[in-house]
Amino acid sequence: MGIAQFDAFPKVDADNQARSEKGGLLTVLLSCFLLMLTLTEFSEYRKVHTNYQFLVDNTIDTSIQINMDLTIAMPCPVLLVHVYDASGAQMPLTDNLRLVPAEFSVHREDQQKAINPKYLQEVINAASGKEYDEGIAAEMGACRILGSIYSSKIAANLHITSKGHGYHSTVHTDHSVLNFTHRIDEFSFGKLYPNSVNPLDNSVEITESHFTAFQYFISVVPTTYINQDKDLLLTNQYAVTDSRKTIPDGRPSNMVPGIFFKYDIEPISVQISETRQSFIHFLVRLCGIIGGSVVTVGFIYRSIKLACTGGKEDPKLYTPTHSLMRNV
Repeated sequence: MGIAQFDAFPKVDADNQARSEKGGLLTVLLSCFLLMLTLTEFSEYRKVHTNYQFLVDNTIDTSIQINMDLTIAMPCPVLLVHVYDASGAQMPLTDNLRLVPAEFSVHREDQQKAINPKYLQEVINAASGKEYDEGIAAEMGACRILGSIYSSKIAANLHITSKGHGYHSTVHTDHSVLNFTHRIDEFSFGKLYPNSVNPLDNSVEITESHFTAFQYFISVVPTTYINQDKDLLLTNQYAVTDSRKTIPDGRPSNMVPGIFFKYDIEPISVQISETRQSFIHFLVRLCGIIGGSVVTVGFIYRSIKLACTGGKEDPKLYTPTHSLMRNV
């Protein structure tokens, strides 16, 4: 007894097979359909899927990183940056950030064009953390605030104000200089991750008044990002609503003009994980689709053919066999 006795896939003799034009046309159409399905499955195999899971925040962090890059239509020497948290602690952060003199523009691309040569050296000095000519900074009329700071991981308020308004200072900023029109190029919490969305990025707020307070109410959500290689990154994302309050010039008021970012830390965290289909999974799905399609189309074709012929066999099916028997 040979190994052929164990063949679980018996073959039909070629003499008992019949081919037709309809069957050939159906085969061509099925092949095109299967090619399209194969390309679709390959595209799905290459695609990275993002999964979201909501968890109770159990990370033990004592500080939170705040990244900012914004331009304010006021000279750098009169601006102050503070963080005032829920515990009552006040942290002056002006020296922790880079305040670079700039010329204000609503569009970032316009601001990045060639700088007037007489301003260039002062801009380089300010960007390098060196002393610069405050007269030149006042002449340029705007200030770019950029950098990253760390504050306690509790509810807090980030204030950007001017000297003599809101905080004790020996210098009082003239009211004619006050203008908190600003453009935010980046404002985020924690490290950036692929496809992250920061609602305040590329936003602009304009005011014609000298006494305007811009307020941003931010809900910070701790986020854990896991990429395909299982590398873990602890960061944050946020949602924001904003408002503004303007006091007409000359009217007495206790309102402090400035830009205020009030943020709260949510107790719920989000876990973002990236996954991709394994190659074995891809092969199993592809074989299932191809095999299932061939069997299903074959069954439908035979059923239609059976219905059309009334169950009668094709008289030409056994013609080659009959011819062979006559020759024997």
